[in-house]
Amino acid sequence: MKNQAENTIQKVFVNVNQVWQKAEAISIDDKTFKIKAGNNPSFEMLKDSRNVEVQKNKDQQFAEADVKRRLEGAYISFEKLEPNIQESILEGREQLIETTYINDGKLKETVKMVQMLYNSTYGSRLDVQIKRKEQIKLEDANAFQYQFTKDEYHAMVQEGKTVQFTGTSLNGDTFQKLAYYEPKLNDIRTKSAVSANMYVLGQILTKQQADSLNKGEELKITIRKTQKGPLTYLVRWSAKNQRFLYKNWEKTNVLDKEVKEHKTIEGEKKKKQPKNAISM
Repeated sequence: MKNQAENTIQKVFVNVNQVWQKAEAISIDDKTFKIKAGNNPSFEMLKDSRNVEVQKNKDQQFAEADVKRRLEGAYISFEKLEPNIQESILEGREQLIETTYINDGKLKETVKMVQMLYNSTYGSRLDVQIKRKEQIKLEDANAFQYQFTKDEYHAMVQEGKTVQFTGTSLNGDTFQKLAYYEPKLNDIRTKSAVSANMYVLGQILTKQQADSLNKGEELKITIRKTQKGPLTYLVRWSAKNQRFLYKNWEKTNVLDKEVKEHKTIEGEKKKKQPKNAISM
């Protein structure tokens, strides 16, 4: 039993060179972990070190210590948040948080949208966007050195659509981003776009597929080798939640057929119903 426990791999978060990252750990004994993080060589550290945390569940994306520190920098107390909100932030989902403070003898309120993000080069960061007092105007609708057009602004603010645009970094590099209007902030939100060569269900996306997903379209992707044979899924990219959404194509197709057949039967019944019949 002891050898079995020692060989069990645990998912952990470890702080290396001031960057919290995911890693795998094996217990050497009751007090020590042997850890492998990224391309770094394996190393040992104490289990009770403040620089290592065991992952609480499979959806957790960030270390609690890292999140606490980031939120403190935005004047938000992690401990005072509801457990479900804490969990959501640890999983990398955005959360709307209302805080109050006293200034000039008055109680004032602020509304912030917060979300933990991760960059493979720079590590984690907390994205914070403060609610505007009034709806953003067209002339102020810009991001990453890109000015949204009147049509794009209308599509986001009036129609609730997500638009794709080309942003530019300070050193001149260009990249694709997605944007949509968030009524809770009276502002435009920007998120990462899907790019070619990303893996989805074990397959590499083409540029055409990536463009379709960024437009909000669904793709049919088939996994050829499974225990049940080929399985086809409808895949959609959620810009807001920054994750792929999946639906079983066969189940969806069957449901659609049942709905269409039901409508056809009801339509036939109405045709056969006498004109002077009273519908109850």
